[in-house]
Amino acid sequence: MKGLFSKLFKKSEPIEPQKKIIFNVDSNQTPEKFQHFKDELISFLTNNLLKLDALENEIFQRHEVLKSQRSAPNQSHPDEETLWDDYFELCKAIINPISVSNSNEISRSFGNPSQYHYLSHPNTKMFFIMKSDNRAVIETHFEVGVQKKEQFILKKIDEIWKIESKKYSFPDETTWYKDEL
Repeated sequence: MKGLFSKLFKKSEPIEPQKKIIFNVDSNQTPEKFQHFKDELISFLTNNLLKLDALENEIFQRHEVLKSQRSAPNQSHPDEETLWDDYFELCKAIINPISVSNSNEISRSFGNPSQYHYLSHPNTKMFFIMKSDNRAVIETHFEVGVQKKEQFILKKIDEIWKIESKKYSFPDETTWYKDEL
């Protein structure tokens, strides 16, 4: 049974989103001189979030296969630890190059629906807010069971855009809570 994971799942190619999604973006709060950044930064953020989403979906499916092969329902499969290790490594490969704070400690989980599945919902609203050359805010507003909004702060460092932070909130609240990619 040892090594079953490697036999079932070959090393994956880099995770790419399955489809290109066109977003309706409100940029009314952004002065005209920064409007040209909108498409570039929305694409940067959403493409990377969709990569994380595709990875989470893949890991969830692989976990379901391993779960179905457990010797007993309350036991873990011998290859589940390897699955988690792969997941963390693949997450780091996506997150560290786009994040201001590179980390070897990434806290992740996977499930169905996945964390960024809302990006494929037609009712997802995006807001692009940019008021300086080196900082932009992208907010997503969506409803999947409950209404929620997420805020991504993008910062330009050495001419490269990176995600400085992520926060979440709810429609009737003014407080934003720190979150992880």
